[in-house]
Amino acid sequence: MKKFFLLLFLFFLFGFAYSQTTAELKQKKSIDYYSDAIEKDKSVKKYKFTVIGSDKNILYKYEKKSNEIVKISRNWDEKDGDYKATYSYDFVMKNESKIYAQEGITYQNYNDSEDISIWNVKFWLKNDKVIFTTSLGHGKTEMDDWDYEKELKENFNYMLKTVKNYDNKRMLIEKK
Repeated sequence: MKKFFLLLFLFFLFGFAYSQTTAELKQKKSIDYYSDAIEKDKSVKKYKFTVIGSDKNILYKYEKKSNEIVKISRNWDEKDGDYKATYSYDFVMKNESKIYAQEGITYQNYNDSEDISIWNVKFWLKNDKVIFTTSLGHGKTEMDDWDYEKELKENFNYMLKTVKNYDNKRMLIEKK
């Protein structure tokens, strides 16, 4: 009888875990579909601007559908020894909430254009929580103490504030 209850318990446990995974994959697929639709939508307007700093210039890009910002990104280059490091962050948004994020670093040797190292990570989110992630290469994802949800939130909030400030100024200039 104990074996029967153990088997029954394991069946429910694995069934629950499978249903959670299935639900997360459905949500991921829905986010992917939305992201693809944004990419293909001809009514989405694209903007870009550069923030010039003392040690680097940061290129911001953003996309708007009607009055809603649906995508924001930024990237910049830094010298790292014999390598140029290109940092990039991208967010896809729906109703001003992040639903997809990507972060990456590409290292390219100044002396050998074929010597390239890449790390990137992709996040799918629901209600500000990561529901699915993939990573390629060696980077922050290998660090046990990396609080990626905190970093995503901080980067997103800063980038969105910067883009909104620029967009408000752009719209004021266009009205004149």
